[in-house]
Amino acid sequence: MNKVLFKETQQFRQWWWIVLILGITIPVIVLSIYSLYQQTVRGIPVGDSPVPNGVLIAQLFFMIILLWFFFSMKLEVWIDQDGIHYRFFPLIYKNKIFSREEIQRYEIRKYSPLLDYGGWGIKKRFKWGRAYNVSGNIGLQLYLKTGKKVLFGTLRSQAIIYAMDEMMKSKSRKH
Repeated sequence: MNKVLFKETQQFRQWWWIVLILGITIPVIVLSIYSLYQQTVRGIPVGDSPVPNGVLIAQLFFMIILLWFFFSMKLEVWIDQDGIHYRFFPLIYKNKIFSREEIQRYEIRKYSPLLDYGGWGIKKRFKWGRAYNVSGNIGLQLYLKTGKKVLFGTLRSQAIIYAMDEMMKSKSRKH
């Protein structure tokens, strides 16, 4: 097994993301539960044209799944002698890799998630290629031999560039 030179896990934990998600989902969940209780237990329809219970139940499950999805999302990036591995759970649940042989060059660069890529997550723009980012504005920019560009957002720029330097200069090993 290869020695891991770098590992970073990032999650959407910015206060404004949490406020936005909870501000959208919690009122819908509370209203759904209240309406279900009123209509099924007390037999009192909610509103002039009450929503069917099946719709309320579907809405409740959708909001709970949305909360789970948001709070379970995480970008994992690690570097070993074989290359740079990543996954963005639950969107990319299997580990993927850019092998050392695929990488032409790399650099740490400052970027604007909104202006350069249109936001956070998994994004693609013609000028800058694909980005995997969660927070911050510093990233590891890969320039692949195929001409494609890939950026991984990082909060540990010194550590990731050191690991890339170590990985790129290491000799290929067969296990």
